[in-house]
Amino acid sequence: MAARGLSVTDIVLVEIIFAVFVIFLEVPSGALSDRWSRKYVLALNVVFFMLNTFLWAIAHNVSVFILGALAASIHMALRSGTDTSFLYDTLKQLNKENDYEKTYGNIIFYENLLAILAGIVGAMIADHFGLVVPFWMTLGFSLIAVLLALSFTEPKIHRTTGEMKYWEHIGETGKYLWRHPFVLHLIILSVVLGATLGLIDEYGQLYFVKIGIPIFVLGYLAAVGNGIEALAGKFSYHLRRFSRKKVFALSIFVSSVGFLVVGATKSWIGIPFAFLPWIAYYFISPLLLSDLHKELPSGQRATGESFMSLAREAFLIPVALGFSFLADHISIFVAYTAIGIVVALYFVIFLFASYRKISNNGVVNS
Repeated sequence: MAARGLSVTDIVLVEIIFAVFVIFLEVPSGALSDRWSRKYVLALNVVFFMLNTFLWAIAHNVSVFILGALAASIHMALRSGTDTSFLYDTLKQLNKENDYEKTYGNIIFYENLLAILAGIVGAMIADHFGLVVPFWMTLGFSLIAVLLALSFTEPKIHRTTGEMKYWEHIGETGKYLWRHPFVLHLIILSVVLGATLGLIDEYGQLYFVKIGIPIFVLGYLAAVGNGIEALAGKFSYHLRRFSRKKVFALSIFVSSVGFLVVGATKSWIGIPFAFLPWIAYYFISPLLLSDLHKELPSGQRATGESFMSLAREAFLIPVALGFSFLADHISIFVAYTAIGIVVALYFVIFLFASYRKISNNGVVNS
């Protein structure tokens, strides 16, 4: 966008429009996945990604970039909840739903390894042949992804809710989530850790530059983040042998420590602590999604996860605005300290909140 003459204000406008449309489309797209076909929704998600890629490759003004951002928002919304629900239902049909954490963790592992490789190769290609060449190459790989999605076999266990109207389905899913405290706990946990992680992910470079990290090192630090996500996904299933409440409580504590130390330090000492929120979130993400899908009926899994994504994005907006206000008017360090305090308060609430699930045999599990 900068290379095509867009100002910082233009770039922020494109990002805001993208974020707003993702929020509006999250739940409706999840309902579409539950009621229609998950493999076709997955294929459509890549088609809109290709449209986004094409529009940005040819864009020379902010209007075309905004059109590309709209296509990207549809792509993100269509994928959210669809891929993980498809995976869970497939495993359940094979009587392997207990392998969900390990299988989903492997997906995260290989996805991030390929992301690191693509980032390095893409940068080299862009450096030698121009920024637009990786976009055209991406279209070829995306077309292969569309064909792969269409080749999938829809799990027979997946049942649409055709007896309900579209918006009634969304309303009933929302009521189901609200009536199950255990599910609400999972959603709130994902919202707090996921949204605050977004502040390190999106604005961590401001912190790194502020403490004197050279620009070229930022790429390596981004690769560290991808590496943490990959390793966390690969090995997180080992944590299922421990009490969920203890594992989740530890992740909240680790995240809060990361933010507080980052806010307190103004040197390179804070760099390792900046990655603690990554470790906290990604080590529990497969466990959290596994618990969520076990609680949701097949025909409401994608919609239910979309509600969780919607809550996370909606929470991120005011938190990010507060973060940016503190960063602009006081300092980036105070902003991260404030986020650390918010997560620490949630840690205290989590410890004293009721976090119990009644199993089918009447046993209470923490």
